Amino acid sequence: MRKGVVTGLFVALVVMCLYLPQPCEAQYEALTAAILTKLSKMWHSDTLNFLDHTCHVSRTPTVKRFKLYWKGKFWCPGWAPFSGTSRTKSRSGSAREATKSFVGQALQRRLITQQEADLWLKG
Repeated sequence: MRKGVVTGLFVALVVMCLYLPQPCEAQYEALTAAILTKLSKMWHSDTLNFLDHTCHVSRTPTVKRFKLYWKGKFWCPGWAPFSGTSRTKSRSGSAREATKSFVGQALQRRLITQQEADLWLKG
């Protein structure tokens, strides 16, 4: 995560502690736990079976010009020497677009047929 985002979160936390009626120590612990829980759930990776090959999909958040984007990646180590990538504003869309990118490259390199690509993209 970029320094600006972390700095912004820290400033927001300090301001909230100054204006909340309860002791800052109790609020700090609750807010820190909530923020860390939310942040840890933003990163996601999974393993799946793609046409009898073990493949991986991941998504990570990124901030560009104060906007949240999601980077997606889909790859199959040991089968395909390339990976599908994406950057979208949608969390679920990042994985979907990375998969589409991978399927397009696999089809172009003749690792899969058009029928297999259609089945995977529609299903």
